[in-house]
Amino acid sequence: MILMQTANTFLVATLLAFFSAPCSAQQSDSWNDLINHVDVNQHSVSGRWQKSGTAISTTAAGAAKLSLPFQPESEYDFRIKFTRNSGVHSIALLFVTDHGQACFEVDAWGQHLAGIQSINGETLQQNSTRRDNQALVNGRTYTALVEVRHDRVRGLLDGNVIAEISLAGNRLTVPSVWAIPDSKSLGVGAYASDTTFHQIEVRTIDGGRSLSTNSRSSDRTVRSSQTAMTSASETSPSDTSSEENTASTPGSRSPSARTQPSQTMPATRRANATEIRVLLVIANQDFFYREYFEPRRELERAGITVDVAAGRKTTCRPHDNSGQQGSGNVMPDLAIADADASDYDAIMFSGGWGSSMYQYAFQGSYSNRTYNGDPQTKAAVNRLLNDFIEQDKFVGALCHGVSVLAWARVNGRSLLQGKRVVASPRQSPSGTYNGRRDQPLSRWNAQINGAQLSPARSIGNPRTSADDVMIDGKILTGEDDNSATLFGATLAKYLTQ
Repeated sequence: MILMQTANTFLVATLLAFFSAPCSAQQSDSWNDLINHVDVNQHSVSGRWQKSGTAISTTAAGAAKLSLPFQPESEYDFRIKFTRNSGVHSIALLFVTDHGQACFEVDAWGQHLAGIQSINGETLQQNSTRRDNQALVNGRTYTALVEVRHDRVRGLLDGNVIAEISLAGNRLTVPSVWAIPDSKSLGVGAYASDTTFHQIEVRTIDGGRSLSTNSRSSDRTVRSSQTAMTSASETSPSDTSSEENTASTPGSRSPSARTQPSQTMPATRRANATEIRVLLVIANQDFFYREYFEPRRELERAGITVDVAAGRKTTCRPHDNSGQQGSGNVMPDLAIADADASDYDAIMFSGGWGSSMYQYAFQGSYSNRTYNGDPQTKAAVNRLLNDFIEQDKFVGALCHGVSVLAWARVNGRSLLQGKRVVASPRQSPSGTYNGRRDQPLSRWNAQINGAQLSPARSIGNPRTSADDVMIDGKILTGEDDNSATLFGATLAKYLTQ
């Protein structure tokens, strides 16, 4: 009797194992090396890609995207091994599911976030996959993995689960900044970061369910549509960054990037409803060249049109040694009083002591009379900022330009009151503050106006301010000229999502 019961038990267990086996897909040990099949001339979507031996690399050039010659037909794993050599932005894996194409992104949004986007139209900033404090270390090699099953997706970094979602009831889409022409192919991307991809591999799951959305072609060719600077009269600075110089006067700071002098750029108005436009405001005298040039470069690399405004439509002259070669003079496209917020998606103020001339509610005065500006221009700036806020558009500033936002008034309050911001720890221009001669730090302007100030160099690497960019709602601030590239890239990313 005991033997019969034992035999029956064994038989039931065997039958259960047999009938349940097809429902439990097993990983295949066979990884397919996609790098071998990539032709960078055909598969590059944007950026500057190179193939060398068994690796593929891209320079730091906006949203560098590479479409891969693989369209998954069934459940699969997608793995990359990469090293970010320079930059402070994200690495992305574009994957495909029955519910759409999306991306798994690490060190994103200029806030060291990671997660999957977009889910039902929500970026990883907003959806449940958001993970904070996921900063990549330059020079270190990482392995990122996306596991795609019929009912779920997981994103892992070095074996640790970073993001996981159930696909039931969710619609996945790729943010526009990462979109590639073929929505059924895999892809990789690096945002404004020099990156080497040592391995790009995929393996199908034995017994895995099919992905009904794909009808696979063996090797899809994607043509390059590289983005570039739209101005033929300006030359990009080198990608080399240097340590921040802490001299108290802007004119004594050594530039960390050398650029060609800019020339007059013709004004162009919004041509159609889908065009993205930014109004970049500089001072007529003593704007900081890097804080003009680098954000403009990043915006235009992302395909965004930039118009330059100043108090007067006359030649604008930068601080000495602020990143320019030659004079660095810029002819603005329009005067601030002629700007209309409805023509633009964002406004940003570059720094330099000259931006003090736009401080609407500042009650003191400056030793350099040019910095005092005039009431009409200050009022025009304040009206324009009110319009951007009322139209729920992005407003940003770099370095001493943050003081313009601090002294703006919206409904009788500082535009920065209660906002989380970064601001420069360097000195403001000398003058009369609160009735006495002084030269406070530039960040004093935000502090006295009720902003929630982030400590200097407190975001990311404490040895540099290159990653000190903060956004609160639609207010974007950058600490100083070393933050200029990240500031421009971050604004571009928000505008193109």
